[in-house]
Amino acid sequence: MNLRRHHLFYVAVALAAGALFAHAADDKTAPWEAPARAAKKKNPVPASEVSFARGREVYTKECASCHGDQGRGDGPGVKDLEVKPGDLSDPHSVAHTDGDLFWKITEGRKPMPSFAENYSDEDRWNVINYIRKLTAKDGPKS
Repeated sequence: MNLRRHHLFYVAVALAAGALFAHAADDKTAPWEAPARAAKKKNPVPASEVSFARGREVYTKECASCHGDQGRGDGPGVKDLEVKPGDLSDPHSVAHTDGDLFWKITEGRKPMPSFAENYSDEDRWNVINYIRKLTAKDGPKS
């Protein structure tokens, strides 16, 4: 009987932990951080005019409607969103590693979709190079 009680206790703990984890995954206000291994990933695509141009093309098509032309989270699609997109020029956003941004672009989190199926790894790295140029303090804003 005592063994059965312990077993039920562990099952209850596991169920409660699962429910908490599921809630945290759905919580749009919880910090959105990449796993450490993903955040450490280095951008294999050199920052170049070719990379910036391709990144700008993808960013304009997929990101600007919410993040805005300058990355400030003020695109025209914001009015329809319950959760506002991040300001990519904010110091907190700028401090994210390329690996962290790549993970976020790849995985998505509602309302932001995953771009893993629609764009190659190289295209997603190009977007990151473009975002870095776009949000650089003394960089061009075009």
